[in-house]
Amino acid sequence: MATTDPEHVTSAKKSWVWIPRFRFYTVLVLTGLAMVAPIANFLKEGLKGDFWWVYMSGRWMAVHHRILEANPAAWNGPTLAGKTWVNLEWAWQLFIYAVNPPLHPLGYIVLLFIFELLMLAAFLWTLKVMAPRLTAEARIGLYALYAIMAFPYTVKLRAELFSYVAFPVLLGILWRARDDRRWLWMLAPLTVIWANVHGSWLMIPALAALEALGVALKREWRHAGVVAAMGILVPLALAACLTPFHLRTLTYAWWLDHNHYINTYIQEWQSVNFHSATFMAFGAAVFAAWLWRGHIQVRYPALLDIWFIGITLAFFDQVRMITYFGLVFALWLGYGLSRRPRFEEWLPDDSGRRSLRWAQAAGLAGGLAVAVVIAVRTEARWTAPLVPPRLVSWLNHTPHQVVLAPIDDGGYLEAHGVRNVFADGRSDFFLAHGSRFQDYVGLIVQQSDRPSRVASIFARNQVDAILWPRDQMNNTLAWFIAAHHWRRAVVSGAWAVYMAPR
Repeated sequence: MATTDPEHVTSAKKSWVWIPRFRFYTVLVLTGLAMVAPIANFLKEGLKGDFWWVYMSGRWMAVHHRILEANPAAWNGPTLAGKTWVNLEWAWQLFIYAVNPPLHPLGYIVLLFIFELLMLAAFLWTLKVMAPRLTAEARIGLYALYAIMAFPYTVKLRAELFSYVAFPVLLGILWRARDDRRWLWMLAPLTVIWANVHGSWLMIPALAALEALGVALKREWRHAGVVAAMGILVPLALAACLTPFHLRTLTYAWWLDHNHYINTYIQEWQSVNFHSATFMAFGAAVFAAWLWRGHIQVRYPALLDIWFIGITLAFFDQVRMITYFGLVFALWLGYGLSRRPRFEEWLPDDSGRRSLRWAQAAGLAGGLAVAVVIAVRTEARWTAPLVPPRLVSWLNHTPHQVVLAPIDDGGYLEAHGVRNVFADGRSDFFLAHGSRFQDYVGLIVQQSDRPSRVASIFARNQVDAILWPRDQMNNTLAWFIAAHHWRRAVVSGAWAVYMAPR
């Protein structure tokens, strides 16, 4: 006999109508926000800074049909011509040029969107195996939290973008390998690609070592040996054999990560400043998360806790790790939430599957549409020349030895034909060959060099032109220009070119 209980009828109606609708609108909004927020943040900065030497390096390789290993003479003058460069990101540089040689702005927005889509897929793939019972809304919500709060801080068209896809794939492989060791074979192709794109591939042997140690502590010696061989020895051997720089791929990445000047003077390599409200909020969120973990009394796998602790400390030590931290934080939260009945039964995956698929598709399509509209409406701002074209043209037609310009704009000048630029964003190259980076820090950042030393820096590096924003002229440069009677040769907007007296 059929029931006529009003509560039962209401519940049945909700499970048939209300839940799928709720799922559709929730997933639609969360997916759309996760796609749009990073692109909107990217558009605030646009094609600036390191993008230009990345593009320029790719263009050089495409033209010369070989990997960029030596500094071209036209870039930084005869002193650094032919100096070797351990180019850890060569594959990414060639890719960035190859996908959009004419530099069509919307091409890069679509590229960024595609990588965001890959990041989302990699995250959901990993979270699904770590928290299989977690509802779809919670999974999408965790990714949206990550994409809105952590990813925008480092969203650039740099090689790190590939690492943000590869990192969750690595975590998913290691997690699956606990039950099926055949997954460890996937580390080999991942290493070959990642090691030719970005130095963060070293997380493969680092995390595999943690896995091997955890297994060894359980006295599962054979399993530990397999993990160590497939996760440490094989990746290191492949990187040494199948990258252009062989063993230097390992040693150079280590040197880069431990270089004092890079860690001290490159903003993204510096430690977190907890005087900033944003970073204070991240610290508070970590503290609150551990309190929550104790409250729910969920037993976490020890290695998952170690992942979270390790990446939190890495983030606090270097701001650039914020994206990796945000991803692990979201996965760590997802594991705990999946052990709570409310997030298992609230909207189970066996209800509203069609709504979920349509919501994801609509969220992605809507996110791309909104991103393109924003990009088109603001194109004049985010594609604006970093340096007035008149000054670039003037330098291209005026003989000079070396031109001192802001280091963040060095790549832009080189990509637009200016010869003999003092320094660009390749800080590691300049640190490995002489003292240009150290000199730049003394002149521009510290502003503490003695007048006599300033003159020697200019003489040693053959600087006879200065391109600088007039409203950002510091006391060191202003003094030197006045004391040595440099002339202001040409002005455009807020910028000016100063030339040494003849």
